Amino acid sequence: MLQGKSKYVPLLSAIVDVILMIFAFFVAKKIVFEGVLPEKNFYGIAGLGCVILWVVIALKMKLYELPRIIYAHKVLSRNILAVVVYAFLSGGLIFFITDCKYSRMFLTMIIVAFFGFILLWRIVIIFFLKRYRRSGYNYRKILLVGFNDNMCSLIKKVYLNPNYGFQIVGLFTDRKVDKNIEKYHIGKISEVFNFLKSEKLDEIVVSLERKDPAFIIDLLQYADNNLVRVKIIPEFSEYLFQSFVIEYIENIPILQTRKEPLQSLVNRMFKRVFDFVFSLGVILFVFSWLFPLIALIIKATSKGPVFFVQERTGKDGVSFKCFKFRSMTVNSRSDKLQATRYDHRITSFGAFMRRTSIDELPQILNVLLNQMSLVGPRPHMLKHTDEYRLLVDKFMVRHFAKPGITGWAQINGFRGETKMVKDMENRAKYDIWYIENWSFLLDMKIVFSTVLHMFYKKDKKAY
Repeated sequence: MLQGKSKYVPLLSAIVDVILMIFAFFVAKKIVFEGVLPEKNFYGIAGLGCVILWVVIALKMKLYELPRIIYAHKVLSRNILAVVVYAFLSGGLIFFITDCKYSRMFLTMIIVAFFGFILLWRIVIIFFLKRYRRSGYNYRKILLVGFNDNMCSLIKKVYLNPNYGFQIVGLFTDRKVDKNIEKYHIGKISEVFNFLKSEKLDEIVVSLERKDPAFIIDLLQYADNNLVRVKIIPEFSEYLFQSFVIEYIENIPILQTRKEPLQSLVNRMFKRVFDFVFSLGVILFVFSWLFPLIALIIKATSKGPVFFVQERTGKDGVSFKCFKFRSMTVNSRSDKLQATRYDHRITSFGAFMRRTSIDELPQILNVLLNQMSLVGPRPHMLKHTDEYRLLVDKFMVRHFAKPGITGWAQINGFRGETKMVKDMENRAKYDIWYIENWSFLLDMKIVFSTVLHMFYKKDKKAY
């Protein structure tokens, strides 16, 4: 096997990005101006400025730092966010700083073309980098010290995965290991230092299976003096299974037991801007004609108001008034009893709305008012929140995020009536996973899947 290096990949990515930006410039010129720019000097200087701006954004957002363990959706999501930031900044710089009139259509075409080129290029990079590693190049030589369930899981899922490019040179532990990784076990922990003297490594991975500070200190000292990086699996990882982050206060490590991407102000602003623009567009261009039509049908087929307004639990446990099209006859149990299959309260048109999720459309107003998001955990009536917080472990964690019109749990089949506590446990599990793994690309996937289910797939739980 050849170790090789990937240090040229970031430089190559930056160069290709510049080429793609220039290519997008010429594509836009061909489409908008039929190949002839009205003011060559001005457009040329502005184009150069846009190229420089993109490189600065890409470096700032670390787009060229591909991690060894690559998750394609995270890489693509970060690039999508960068393109959106670039679109706002470039538009602002051109239209508010310069005096000359710059074609909005031309800039839009550049961004659209560049967006497509960038995503395609990133997919190509990920594909070939994984293939490069599977061929035996660009690997890291690692030594494993200690053994527990988490180390075992890392070995099987990561270190033995050829896509990630690791070569295990040995495993030292006093414990018994699984048969399928026994070939890597070459000694006890006390024999590590003798082995280190004769082997050149890139990385040491340690699981704290023994409380021996002196041993760990000596191992870290050896690694620092021999250009070897060390990663430690903390002792509490044996019982703390959720993702967590560590921050430092006065050099004291503080463990935060849950990673929440939406705690970032940038991520929250980005999600809010998308929610606002999308909801406003839907209200102006769709609801302006669809709402009156649905309202007339509801009024014609049953007595009562057009909208059903219900108090539901929102972000941080704060209640809000959730809007829906009324799909049931007016009754006194709507705030206590959820809909069931063949529920006699559901009107004929209401049944159609519930099957197609049309009854949820007015919640776009809640999104515009910043009470909900397009994507997030579905909000429940207050009675259900009070009940399930006692029955379902970690149920209230789902309220760390704004509730959504649709969510990760819903597209995975956990929607509608919750007949058993297990149904709500599964819903909460998927909602918490969404909170801990949020990305813009994940939101787009959920929105697309929801639309697909509305028009092409019949959900048996939609009643």
